[in-house]
Amino acid sequence: MVSETHLTIAYRVVITLILVGFAMLCQPFSMALFSLGFPILMVGVVGFMILDHIPSKPPINQEN
Repeated sequence: MVSETHLTIAYRVVITLILVGFAMLCQPFSMALFSLGFPILMVGVVGFMILDHIPSKPPINQEN
C-alpha cells in the first residue's frame, strides 16, 4: 500500500507525461519531437494503468 500523497504525485507525473507526449505528436515543427512523442505517451498510459491497480493506505482514525 502507498500513501495518498505519493499516489497523487505519481498521478500528476503520469498525466503530465501523457499530455507532453500528445503535444509532441501534434506539433508540426520537429520530426525528433514527433518521434519521441509516442514512446512518452505510451509510458504515461502504461504508468496510469499500473497506478490504477495500486491500493492506497486507508486513513488512520484518531479516536478521542
